[in-house]
Amino acid sequence: MLWEELTAKEFPECAKESGGVCILPIGVLEKHGNHLPLGTDMYTGQQVCKKAAETEKAVVFPYYFLGQIAEASHFPGCITASHHLLMDALREMCDEIGRNGFKKIILVSSHGGNNSFLPFFIQEMPRLDREYSLYTYFLGHINKEQRQKLCDFAKTDDLGSHAGLSETSMIMYLRPDLVHMEAQDIAESRSLGRLAQLRKMNVFSGYDWYSQYPNHIAGDPSKASAELGKMLFDTYCQNLAEIIRLVKADEISEKMAREFRAAASRLG
Repeated sequence: MLWEELTAKEFPECAKESGGVCILPIGVLEKHGNHLPLGTDMYTGQQVCKKAAETEKAVVFPYYFLGQIAEASHFPGCITASHHLLMDALREMCDEIGRNGFKKIILVSSHGGNNSFLPFFIQEMPRLDREYSLYTYFLGHINKEQRQKLCDFAKTDDLGSHAGLSETSMIMYLRPDLVHMEAQDIAESRSLGRLAQLRKMNVFSGYDWYSQYPNHIAGDPSKASAELGKMLFDTYCQNLAEIIRLVKADEISEKMAREFRAAASRLG
């Protein structure tokens, strides 16, 4: 069920039918090489969340593009907000979702750059004392068996990273009209290897991504196909539907929140 397609009259019943679960698909608008649209994460996130919510009922919030993407702010079309705004805006969105009757909110990220931001965001929840529970999940997660099946089909051990084999295949399946392979120089997809001495010692720099992939493409997309894209899409949908089921069945998080509030209140 898509939030924006429901009427105000339908909404309370749909929220109830969802088991009080809302999915917030979150990514960014950013460069994906020269061959994919700025909204690559948006198309993937929207469609996977919609399909998974048809399998395991949930209400899907409109696509939310205020994610962490400072490392691409030098490219045209990229929307980069301050980290302070990212935290405040997402907190208010979650509060509004909670106010509308949802007790469980899953932040489903279709953008790898959110993988530090979203757990950090959720870690503030005990201090904020909200009535709803928050969860975060990365859409691109696949297990070992799923990965091997995809690699066997694609005849490669490298499914690519940003704007590479996987993402290109996905957009070839979802929006083939927006893929322009002729515009991309494959040589730009290779890592420049800068700051390797820091990464080797698990030292992170804010310029880590830029140091390797200044053209914002990582992995050769030349063998991408719509067939592989459909396999990826089906796998992502299957996995997310399972996550929705797990969240619906979770009774421990709410109990822990009450326990935590009680312990905090005793401190005065």
